[in-house]
Amino acid sequence: MIDQYIRQYGKRLYGLCLSLCANTFEADDLYQDTWLQVVRYIDKYDRSRPFEPWLTRICVNLYRNRLR
Repeated sequence: MIDQYIRQYGKRLYGLCLSLCANTFEADDLYQDTWLQVVRYIDKYDRSRPFEPWLTRICVNLYRNRLR
């Protein structure tokens, strides 16, 4: 199931990570950490709502937490 999400949203998520981070190394880490959080909290995802905004929110929140 996660594989399907990665295939569908992976490129857009990586683009977001690149736009947020200063370099590709940080973007790679953020990308990987985002998918780890998705795997960890997939049972809390409300399937009646769109997946991409939930995924984006996880990524942005992780990025903001790193800035602190």
